[in-house]
Amino acid sequence: MALSSLKHWYRCKRWYEKARKTPFAHLYRQPLPSGRTPFREQRFLVIDCEMSGLDPSKHQLLSIAWVTVENGSVIYHRRRHLLVHAESGVGESIKIHGLSEKNIAGAASVTRALSLLAEQAENSVLVFHHATLDIAFLQTSAIAAFGCPLLFPYIDTMAIEQRRLTRQGKTGGLQLGLCRQRYNLPPSLEHNALTDAIATAELLLAQVAYISSIDTASLGDVQRIAIS
Repeated sequence: MALSSLKHWYRCKRWYEKARKTPFAHLYRQPLPSGRTPFREQRFLVIDCEMSGLDPSKHQLLSIAWVTVENGSVIYHRRRHLLVHAESGVGESIKIHGLSEKNIAGAASVTRALSLLAEQAENSVLVFHHATLDIAFLQTSAIAAFGCPLLFPYIDTMAIEQRRLTRQGKTGGLQLGLCRQRYNLPPSLEHNALTDAIATAELLLAQVAYISSIDTASLGDVQRIAIS
């Protein structure tokens, strides 16, 4: 899990005074899940974001979507897709995700979107495909809006796939669609936050089934592949 106990403690201590009066406060109080937790017993919140560019210091979140994985299954009806108002507009990124100025004109504020995300993140391990990028935007936005970052344990399906290929002495593309192909998962619509979140959730279950078994795997089994 890409948040060690020591790092978690340090970040709680550093940011708690600012966080305690925000919608993030409950995330600072909850303990990290144990690696011994059976995979089936852990709740996962699988997230994808679309942005106006790739630099969190210059660009903004345009949409956030999530779906849950509970009891080893994707809970498709527990999904949410939020468009996020961006002061600087969508720029050239419209060519990738198709979100226009008109789409985001009446969108939720980033404050509202992050508050809803924090509510859903309680008692969950978050899952991303290419976590570094999404988390950079989420944390930059959180600090700008609330003065403190979100705190959460997370798993990166891209990191899992990269480690698996390395162990097998293989190379290959790590884009979400290419990773899904290796597990014979069907194509999905790309560059839409909701469909990408669902596609990532399905990929996670396929990876866990390959690593061990959804019935017998522990959270620690997945963590070791994801970050070792």
